[in-house]
Amino acid sequence: MLGVFASSILMSCTGFYVIKKIIQSDIKLVSVKNVILIFILSLITSLLRKTNYTGIESLIIFLLNIIIYKNIFNMSIKESVIIVGIMMIGIAIGDILIIIVLKCFYSLNDIRNKIFLTLFSSISVVVINILIINIKFIRNQLITFKLNLKRNNTIINRLFFIILIIGICILTYNLTYSSINKLKFIINLILILSLCIASYIFVKNNNEFSELTDEYDNLFSYVQNFEDWIEKEQLNRHEYKNQLAVLYCLTKEKKVKAKITEILEDNINIADEVIDQLKKLPKGGIKGLMYYKVAIAEKKKIKVTADISLESKSLLKKLSEKDLRIVCKLIGIYLDNAIEAAEETRKKKLLIEVYELPNKVCFVFSNTFKMQANFAERNNKGISSKGEGRGNGLYFASKLIRSNTWLESKQDIIDNYYIQQLIIKKEL
Repeated sequence: MLGVFASSILMSCTGFYVIKKIIQSDIKLVSVKNVILIFILSLITSLLRKTNYTGIESLIIFLLNIIIYKNIFNMSIKESVIIVGIMMIGIAIGDILIIIVLKCFYSLNDIRNKIFLTLFSSISVVVINILIINIKFIRNQLITFKLNLKRNNTIINRLFFIILIIGICILTYNLTYSSINKLKFIINLILILSLCIASYIFVKNNNEFSELTDEYDNLFSYVQNFEDWIEKEQLNRHEYKNQLAVLYCLTKEKKVKAKITEILEDNINIADEVIDQLKKLPKGGIKGLMYYKVAIAEKKKIKVTADISLESKSLLKKLSEKDLRIVCKLIGIYLDNAIEAAEETRKKKLLIEVYELPNKVCFVFSNTFKMQANFAERNNKGISSKGEGRGNGLYFASKLIRSNTWLESKQDIIDNYYIQQLIIKKEL
C-alpha cells in the first residue's frame, strides 16, 4: 500500500507540474489548500489502484483529477477536462514505455505489487513527462492547443478529445494493471499507440486551422478600414501621380528620381474599371478583402477582370459579422489560390464574378492555371505544388464548408480556366 501511495503522490505532483507548464500559471504547489488537495487525490488514487481492476477505476481517477486540478488552478470544468486529458495522455505514454521495458524482465503482477518496481516505474514516468513537457516545440504546441480550444470551444472538438482521453486511459490501465496474455498485451499496445497518434494529429490540425483562422480574422479587421481608403485613394491617385511626374522631370538628382520611381511602383494600382465593379459590393469586409487581393494580383502582373451584379437589398448586407468572417476566410483562401495559380501561367488572368439569385449569392473566381500531377487531390491536407508546409488552404476551406450548411463550394475546369464557386444560400 505504501509503495502505491508514494507512486500516487509522485503522479499527482507530476500532473501539477505538467498542467502548470501548459497553462503558464504561477501557482505554487506548497500551500495548505494545494497540499490537502494533492493528498486527497493521491490517497483516493492509491485506494482505487489496489482494487481488482474492472476498467471503471481509470474513469473515476480521470474525473477526480479534473475536479482536483480545477480547484488548484481555478479553471473552468471545460478547461480542466482538456488540460487534465493532455496531462493523462503524457502519463499514459510514460507508462507504455516503462511497461514495455520492465515486461522483458518481470511479470505484470510483479510490476504492480513489488514496491521497488512500483516506485521505479513511477519515477521513470515522472522523468519522461518532465522531459516531454520541457521540449519547447511540444510545450508550445500544447499551449497553443489549449488557447485555441478555449477560444473555439466547439462541442465536437471537446467530445472527440474526451473520447480519445478515456480510450487511452482505459487501455493504459488495462495494459499496466491487468493480467493479460501476450496477444491481448500487443493488441492493447497497438490500440494505445493508435490513439496517441490520433491525439497528436488532432492537436496539430486544430492548431493549424486556428492559425489560419487567426490570419484571416486579422485580415478581416484590416480590410474593413481598407474599403474607404482605397476609394478615396482612387480619387486622388491621378493628381498624385501627375505631381510626382512633374517633380521627376524637374529634378536632375538620380536618388530623387529613383525614389519617385519606387513610390510610383509601390503605389497600390488597381484598374479603375475593377474598382468601379468592386464598389457595388456592400461594406463590411468583403469589399475591402477584394480590393486587397486584387491589388496583390495586379502587382504580380495578373490581369484582373470583375463583374458584379447584386440587388439593392442584397443578401450580403444581411449577413451577421460572424457569417461575414466565415465568407471572408473562404474568399481569401480561394483568391490566394487563384492568384498563386494564375501567376505561374503565361496569360496570367483572373476573373471575379458576383451575382445574385433568389436567396443565393454566387462568387465565381476563374483563373488560368497549369495542371499539376496532384491536382485531383487539391482539397486534401498538405497537397500543393509549392512544397512542404503548403497546401492547407483548400483543406481548411472544405472543413469550413462542411461545418456551415448554408455554404456550398463547387469546382470546375473550362477552357484551361480553373473555376471556383462559393454559393451563399441563406434565407434571412
